[in-house]
Amino acid sequence: MKKPRFRIHTKLAVTYLLVIAIILLLINSQVIRALEVNYLADQEAKTLANANIIALAGQDYLLSDYEQTVGFIKWYGEQMQSRVIVLDRQGRVAADSFTEEWLEERILSFEEVKSALKGEERSGVHSLKNGERVLYAAVPIVRAEKTAGAVMLVTDLEEIYANLESTRRLMIFSSVIGGIAALLISLLLAVQLTSPINKLAAAVRKVSEGRLDQRVGINSKDEIGLLAEDFNEMAAKLEEADRTLRHFLADASHELKTPLSAIKVLSQSLIDSHEQDPAVYRDFLQEINSEADRISALVNDMLQLTKLQEPDNTVQFSEQQVGALLKHITGLVSGEARRAGVDIMVHTGSDGEIIWQLNQSLFTRILLNLVSNAVHYTPRGGTVSVTADIEGDFLLVRVKDTGIGISAEDLPRIFDRFYRVDHDRNRETGGTGLGLAIARQAVLRHGGTINVQSSPGEGTAFEVRLPRTQ
Repeated sequence: MKKPRFRIHTKLAVTYLLVIAIILLLINSQVIRALEVNYLADQEAKTLANANIIALAGQDYLLSDYEQTVGFIKWYGEQMQSRVIVLDRQGRVAADSFTEEWLEERILSFEEVKSALKGEERSGVHSLKNGERVLYAAVPIVRAEKTAGAVMLVTDLEEIYANLESTRRLMIFSSVIGGIAALLISLLLAVQLTSPINKLAAAVRKVSEGRLDQRVGINSKDEIGLLAEDFNEMAAKLEEADRTLRHFLADASHELKTPLSAIKVLSQSLIDSHEQDPAVYRDFLQEINSEADRISALVNDMLQLTKLQEPDNTVQFSEQQVGALLKHITGLVSGEARRAGVDIMVHTGSDGEIIWQLNQSLFTRILLNLVSNAVHYTPRGGTVSVTADIEGDFLLVRVKDTGIGISAEDLPRIFDRFYRVDHDRNRETGGTGLGLAIARQAVLRHGGTINVQSSPGEGTAFEVRLPRTQ
């Protein structure tokens, strides 16, 4: 037996872990992104406010007195922890709180500066050559309702991004711990989920090896529980079918053994006999022929029963006149009935002829078997009645006799193959023991039901119900 390369619980656990990892990754990235946006928005608002404070507080002298301007923006820059740059109307650097010579008189063409010189405040994040990220925030300097220049604050963002990185590392650590916990829980859940599947798989393997008594004790109400119920039902049917097949083979062997033994004895007697009288040979050969007929009838019944049980064997239906069929069937056994001293009565309860979708051959076999059995088991002077009527969407056919009846012990098994209520009587009448089994199977192929009621000494009544459409 091959072992699975990957077990289901491993696949489930890995699947759960991948799903959780993807979800955590998406959540972490969205959280970090949201934090970054919020931090930057707060910093932008704060920096623009600070820039406006400088522009308003020094609007009278920022571009007039260089020394006073530098001192002013240095003090504010230290308080605001930002670099303060004052630009004239052309965007040229007029003063820098860091007083770096390389920046003096340089024209800055950043979008933030251009917007401020147009009278609109603006901010944006920039990356320097050394990799640092800074925030540029520029606001206009207004004098006499005209833009005289701009104030730009350069604020370092590394602390914000450092905090974001710390948060990211913390979330990654938490995610790893959560992932490990999720993996363990996933494994436990996967093992719990796959345990009944493994039980089912083990039971299926045993059934495939011929051990049909396997049942799975899974009481859950989910799909696996339903699958277990279906498996148990299937295994029970297989076991019953196997038991029935074994009984059938044993019964068939027993039924065939008797006539074959008789043929063997009779033929051996002829071989060993020195009898010269042709009449004696004729009697022996007639006995052999009779036993051969019994074998032929038994084999034919076995073949017909097997054919009826094959689902691929389609049965054709056509409209039939029920009354005419009943008269034909009772006519076939009328000779036996006369010899047995039994009267047969046929009655159709509906007005006019009953037309029904039937398979003529199978319907004839059903009624012929029931009527013939009724005649055989009815003492001289008795009566067999055959009636047909329509009840709703069903054709109801009853065969009732005034015969010896069937005991309560035998009644549940009379449709079993080769089951005989009275072995001796069946031997005398030449029955194969398959007639009622064939009748039941033929009724089932019509989509109907067959029931029996009987009491010893009070006769037997068979009731066949066939639906309007099959």
